[in-house]
Amino acid sequence: MSHLTSNKARLGAIKGVLFMRIQELTTPAALSRNAIVAVASFLLLMLLRLDVDNAASRYQGLVAGLFVLKFLPIFCLTKGGETLRSELKEGTIEYLWVRPASKVELYLGFMLSGFLGTFSIVGSALVGISLAGLALGALGGGAFLSLWLTVVVVVASFTAISGAISSFSSKFVVLGIFYYSFVELGLGAIPNGVQRLAVSFHAKTLLNGLTSGDGNLELNSFAWILATGLIGIVLGAAIFSQSRYVVGSEKEA
Repeated sequence: MSHLTSNKARLGAIKGVLFMRIQELTTPAALSRNAIVAVASFLLLMLLRLDVDNAASRYQGLVAGLFVLKFLPIFCLTKGGETLRSELKEGTIEYLWVRPASKVELYLGFMLSGFLGTFSIVGSALVGISLAGLALGALGGGAFLSLWLTVVVVVASFTAISGAISSFSSKFVVLGIFYYSFVELGLGAIPNGVQRLAVSFHAKTLLNGLTSGDGNLELNSFAWILATGLIGIVLGAAIFSQSRYVVGSEKEA
């Protein structure tokens, strides 16, 4: 009975973290923000109708080149670890710290919460982007699926990396930008296999020919992206599980 009670308490702690995040994301203000993001994304891309002949190629460049390969890495790396750091900074983690849930379980809860927060904005933009692509005739059914799957795994991977960084430093925003510059831009441009360490390299592969075919669902690229995210989760959980927390201050490693 005590074991069952302990399991329920662990699940309750994680559910509590996610419940608070869901509450934040379903407020009228948050829903209005997401609606504005979706509508703005749709209207901006619909401007491509002004040049019908080049609409498809420009859509490819804006979505794959700008949104997925530039905006998503920076946005996710600077926001993904926000949930964990907010809990540590504001001291609200004090309640969770004394629950039966292990630090690894709490960390996973924070990462899921971070993913929900990040994807609420990214997903809203993606709705507008996808609808615009369909309206412009630049996006087919297969490409639509490929785009959504690629964005989901990319957001998950970069959020995991941001979480790993935030697990040991409150400067996760600065370090996230450094990671993007060094790994995604630096290593991602080096040939002979080194570029495979960059998530952006595989995202680019998956989105090649987005507007000219049925999309690319290459499992190898998805595996690399997910493996990178998994490494981030494992490292972050390992660091966080060895941490100490002093009431009224941030976590100390």
